[in-house]
Amino acid sequence: MPHLFIDKIKKIKFPIKSGDVEFLFKVDDLIACKVENKTFFISVRKKGDKYLLKYDKITRPVSSLLKKAYKEFINLTNANILTSNVEGIKDKVSNTQEYMLTINDKFNFDKEIIVEIGFGSGTHLLHLAKTYPDKIIIGIEIHKPSIEQILRRIKHENITNIRIIDYDGRLVLSKINSNKVHSIYVHFPIPWDKKPHRRVISKYFINESIRVLKKDGFLHLRTDSDNYFEYSFNEFMNLNQNELKIYKNRNLEVVSKYESRWKKMEKNIYDIFMISNDISKDLDEKFDFTFGCLDATKAERKAYLFDEFVIHFERIEKIDEENYLLKVTMGAFERPEHLYIIAGKKSYYFNKPIEHKLNQKVHDTLKGILKCQKS
Repeated sequence: MPHLFIDKIKKIKFPIKSGDVEFLFKVDDLIACKVENKTFFISVRKKGDKYLLKYDKITRPVSSLLKKAYKEFINLTNANILTSNVEGIKDKVSNTQEYMLTINDKFNFDKEIIVEIGFGSGTHLLHLAKTYPDKIIIGIEIHKPSIEQILRRIKHENITNIRIIDYDGRLVLSKINSNKVHSIYVHFPIPWDKKPHRRVISKYFINESIRVLKKDGFLHLRTDSDNYFEYSFNEFMNLNQNELKIYKNRNLEVVSKYESRWKKMEKNIYDIFMISNDISKDLDEKFDFTFGCLDATKAERKAYLFDEFVIHFERIEKIDEENYLLKVTMGAFERPEHLYIIAGKKSYYFNKPIEHKLNQKVHDTLKGILKCQKS
């Protein structure tokens, strides 16, 4: 986790702007930041005779924006850095945001799309971008060092057809229009033998893949795990109609260092290609994730369980006389989202949920729980 220790902090009156960073408000240890129209929290906690400055996992700022927030906060507070594991914190931060997507961006590209989920070092992702210069390559990854590494390479090599998103790949497909995807790659996903609900391949994911793939497009799973191969094969075969191609120890044009290592260890590597034979209906979904007035005093620190989803108010903090900060876990049981809500007369999501049908139900239910009484 990128963090640093500083020796002191000076009291700041919020809101305040420094350089490109707006510091919006502070509640307990969290400071709300806005950089290049992206909002996120940083956390400041006293540790003995020094202060720990770190990022908030839920709002997930990309490192280039986080570094800007760190730098301007240190400038405002006249602090000195004691120790840091933030690479280049004293250097100029390069702008790579043009290559990034957020989960609430529009995915309506004019060109066909190729998706790679969990791109790791990015070797295969770069290969796709160079092989298909006429397509948009969307790389999905949650490992921040991998994201920063590929962003540097994209900028250095001036590759213009890659977009990166830091999010759960299982949910990203729901943002893409039907029949727009040329191919989907899931290479060497974490097997999650002890937590199978966290696997990328599932009935939901396969159905979403079929919807977004164009006719004759394909989903390619490559794994070195016997268990993951067997599990995935069964998930594919549970469909009423399917076309699969299975390979064992097939050589590819691009090989990662880890795959080379596994081959030297004589591990088996399996490929499953699922070919789409359908033309799916277009997405015709309209969502409303606005709130109006919310009464945060109605929120209880407990989990509200429903048939399809959960809403759990984990943290309720007063910002000022009119507004509260709510930390909420909400969504499907197997993949809930962690969000912040600013609750008051004009309530809003500090970090928005992904827009899909189930989350609309969750939103409407949450809105009903906290709805303000008419005066």
